[in-house]
Amino acid sequence: MARTVRSSLPMKLDGARNCRDLGGYPTKYGINTATGQFLRSDNPSKFTEDDLQRLYDYGVRLQIDFRSDKEASGEAASKLDGYRNVEYILSPLIGDVTSDADLNALPPTLGDMYIDFLDNKKGAYLRALRNVLRYMDDCVFFNCTAGKDRTGTFAMILLKLAGVSDEDVVIDYQSTGDNIKVDMDKALEDYKARGITLDEDMLRSRPVHMEKVLAHLKNTYGTIEHWMTLCGLAEWEIVALRNKMLGQF
Repeated sequence: MARTVRSSLPMKLDGARNCRDLGGYPTKYGINTATGQFLRSDNPSKFTEDDLQRLYDYGVRLQIDFRSDKEASGEAASKLDGYRNVEYILSPLIGDVTSDADLNALPPTLGDMYIDFLDNKKGAYLRALRNVLRYMDDCVFFNCTAGKDRTGTFAMILLKLAGVSDEDVVIDYQSTGDNIKVDMDKALEDYKARGITLDEDMLRSRPVHMEKVLAHLKNTYGTIEHWMTLCGLAEWEIVALRNKMLGQF
């Protein structure tokens, strides 16, 4: 009988289309990833007061924002920043995706961009993961703008650490494309109106891109644990992060 795995459904929030729990995935340890430990999300700038209360009640006490300084400022600033006692951490992975120059500097494909993150952004990931260790009893919310690429790569890191299969990591990644298709269609039209030629593939969540970075992870680093040691994490920190993903404390 074929095994059926579905990604978690987005939370019912007014201000986000793709805020999802990383819990519920089967792992090689014989248990599922725990719910209530991590929420992955798209743009956090449109949350309503009801959204914020729901996220707080869900247990969110730390937000890790992978957007650039410019992306996370002004009207686009996160509504969670400064909300009650939620701590906000900005940990940029790339430049401003609203800038024509920064867009032109991106790698040629999404898979190449995700590989660049793993190879060259270890400091940003180290900062993010060390901050997670300070919130072992709470839910950690992490995001970028679309909740697809920077967020998707961090989700992959956490899921692989928990022993989730490549197949299910791809399922989690691909579901984002369905959740934010309306936003990505609009973004594509906006780019065209600005005279920017952007490969439509950069706005989708096709499995080939996540499959490419997963193959690179295996071929270059062997395991996610080895990659984490190269980031600078100690063995006990890696074990603690895995335990958080599995809900074992």
